Amino acid sequence: MDAPKPKLCHEKHDTTKPKVYHKHGMNTRSLLQTYFSCNTDNEFGEETLNFLMKKIHDALAAGNFKGKTAYDFSFASLIHQLYTVCDCYPEITILKLNDTCIMELNKWLAMRTGAFDWSHAHNYVKGLHCTSDQEDLNKEENLKTCIKRILKFDLQKANITDPEVLEQTDCIITAWLLEAVSQDQNDYIKNFQTITDLLKPEGLLIVIGCLHASYYKVDEDTYHVFTYGECFFRQNLANEGFKIHSCEMLDRKIQSDLTDYKQFFVVTAIKECRVSKLP
Repeated sequence: MDAPKPKLCHEKHDTTKPKVYHKHGMNTRSLLQTYFSCNTDNEFGEETLNFLMKKIHDALAAGNFKGKTAYDFSFASLIHQLYTVCDCYPEITILKLNDTCIMELNKWLAMRTGAFDWSHAHNYVKGLHCTSDQEDLNKEENLKTCIKRILKFDLQKANITDPEVLEQTDCIITAWLLEAVSQDQNDYIKNFQTITDLLKPEGLLIVIGCLHASYYKVDEDTYHVFTYGECFFRQNLANEGFKIHSCEMLDRKIQSDLTDYKQFFVVTAIKECRVSKLP
């Protein structure tokens, strides 16, 4: 008699609890269309796109930050946070937690049919640079040229990009990722340390996030967000040896049950030295 086949183990999701971005996956295209598209019925663009891009531009426009390389640890398959960054750091490595985000980015890079249309972000950043029609600076092509590689990473591994080893970089950008993947304060601090250990001393950290958020929705699914306030965020930066250079907050104006954040923020900070670390 044949031995019974072993049962395959799959992680089951409790439908009464929010999903977790990096464990349960999501429809990346639906997320982009819901929160970052140029559709006329998209209410989030002013906050998720224009505010963010302007504040990064304002922080970097003075030319005080320059270097060779930058690492982007950002949520989903976002790229608009990099339009101004690529002017200061010409070699960008994008790091993603799942394959669907990498596929979405590769579609955009290769201009394949069905790629997400980021022309609204391109046009907005051209306006920030006061680019005229006669001297059309193609910011999108410039950004694509600066993106040198896209790597998958895992925050639970000792070497998060195994088998590749990342050297320390001049700049790190992280947008909405830490709150999406962290369960609690200790988890957030640990994930923050893992990412920022890759930043050189005196390097630039750009953090984009939401305060007092607990969930967001994509299609019919509700996703977890680690909830924190400004005091926790500032204290963590100080404990990890960062000095804030600029901090811009935007109070929520949108009325929607798709998510419950109270404020957006864009922070730039300089890495000095770590004051404390979890045992």
